[in-house]
Amino acid sequence: MASPGSTIVLAPGTYRGGLTIPGRLHDLSIRGEDRNTVVFDGRDREANAITIAADDVVVANPTIHSFRANGLLWHDVAGYGALDVTVWNVGAYGIYAIGSRRGLVARSLVSGAGDAAFYVGECHPCHATLRDDTAMLSGIGYSGTNAGGSLLVERSLFDRNGTGILPNSYDDEANPPQREAMFRGNRVVGSGSVPTPATDPVDGLTGIGIGIAGGRLDVVHGNVVTGSARYGIAVFATIQPGDGRWSPSGNRISANRVRGSGVADLALAAGAASGNCFIGNVAGATAPADLERTHRCGGPAPAGGDAAVSAPWRSPRRRRMGGRVRILPTPRCPSLQLSPRHGRMAGHRRPPSVRRSEPRTRRSRRKGAGRSRRRKRGDDAGAGTLAAPRGGASARVDAATPAPRPHPRT
Repeated sequence: MASPGSTIVLAPGTYRGGLTIPGRLHDLSIRGEDRNTVVFDGRDREANAITIAADDVVVANPTIHSFRANGLLWHDVAGYGALDVTVWNVGAYGIYAIGSRRGLVARSLVSGAGDAAFYVGECHPCHATLRDDTAMLSGIGYSGTNAGGSLLVERSLFDRNGTGILPNSYDDEANPPQREAMFRGNRVVGSGSVPTPATDPVDGLTGIGIGIAGGRLDVVHGNVVTGSARYGIAVFATIQPGDGRWSPSGNRISANRVRGSGVADLALAAGAASGNCFIGNVAGATAPADLERTHRCGGPAPAGGDAAVSAPWRSPRRRRMGGRVRILPTPRCPSLQLSPRHGRMAGHRRPPSVRRSEPRTRRSRRKGAGRSRRRKRGDDAGAGTLAAPRGGASARVDAATPAPRPHPRT
């Protein structure tokens, strides 16, 4: 069995997934020999490829696809890493860290994720960085519910997702509101311009390049946002169960280049609190008009905004659309180009393990009171374990060994 500090090298082959790394196996490294030929294929049967409950576990260099819930899932850990990982066609999240801190997600690609390609949530301070990643053809490129504090998303590509980047505040997850995150130097292209998966009602916020949804003290700087179906960069409140709301405040939108948005390149919705400011952006239409003059950084930046911007989001947790985009198998890196299979939508009913059949309810604020519904997705993963020698040694695992539970290619 593996022991803390082990390095496990996966040989080329196809693995079934459904693995769980328990808390005792901390400081583990799981590395594929080749990103294109070390493949976890869930065949739409397994929930997660790998579920990790141990601190300081790094996964590098595999391809993961066709899981009903998530590709990689970390929950309640200190220290995590996803390096050079490819994930496509998963029912919920590609790379998913919840209630976790000290993370690095770098040089990874996710395509065709039903909820979000990348998710970091329910942490403050998160001490997490997402860098040089690609999110495409997913419900949301990056989603971060109630996540912030030393949280940085930078130098990444968000290509034709329903929504590009969406930090958000909701009471039914831990640690609201979302606050103190930075999004800089990213390229966000064609948000809401093509059909994408959508298995979470929050995906109703479609057609936005970068949205600050009830966030506070966030910085959106130096991004290039083009071709969004509705808004390039938008700041707006989130409506909570019971008609409460988190109003955005103190956010700084600066030095971004935004063009080609369907409604407005820059938008501030009615219901926003004071302190949201805009400066040095190169953009076309804004809502309200003259946004950089009326809400200029260093000026008064009063509360309020454009009522027409906020109207579609008064009940934002509605489903955007059903179905799932089927994606061609990933080509060899580093080209990392994926495209829909003949551009068609394959009918896909959300499986029981990830379907919400009832509306969300306000969760208790008491420390340790219950688990968020989001965390329950994929918790039915299999109990597979990885084999490695004791004493922190390194081992090479072949696809033929029973530990990763492989299955033949079809």
